Amino acid sequence: MKTLLLASALFVGLFGLGVLTATDSPFPIPYHAFCKSIWLFANPCLQISAKLEHQIKVFSPSAGCADCHYMLVAVTPQSIMANHSSADGLTTERLIFRFYPTVLTRGCRVAAQSQSLAFTSLLDNGLNYCNLYNLLSASGLNSQPDFLEMTNEWACLGYGLATCKP
Repeated sequence: MKTLLLASALFVGLFGLGVLTATDSPFPIPYHAFCKSIWLFANPCLQISAKLEHQIKVFSPSAGCADCHYMLVAVTPQSIMANHSSADGLTTERLIFRFYPTVLTRGCRVAAQSQSLAFTSLLDNGLNYCNLYNLLSASGLNSQPDFLEMTNEWACLGYGLATCKP
């Protein structure tokens, strides 16, 4: 029973609840490869968002990084939007990070998402996962005490195939 409750909570947390009409399917068919993940931190959201924003700027071509392909799009106290382009410029993925303060621990829950903008194979060999992980790892956030990542193959297509290289 505990496993069922935990799985239900994870599913709702990753996909959210929406209002369905008679023509809507509760499981829409995705047309783009994507990855959704939840990250939990013991640190406040302002610290987490500042580190992610800084790392995106470091990984941008305008910062002099020739092999980097991240571009900051928008930043608010509650979210960061960025794009990642392939080295050849043929594919682009949209990255969104939403920040939610946790009341009991005074930490932060981050809903991280990367989605291919082109109609590509749904199995992207972990490209969308690596877009998120490379920022997480390079910023050192995955080394924070009490860091926890929650995702799986349903929420992150290609997650099991990912071999991320910064």
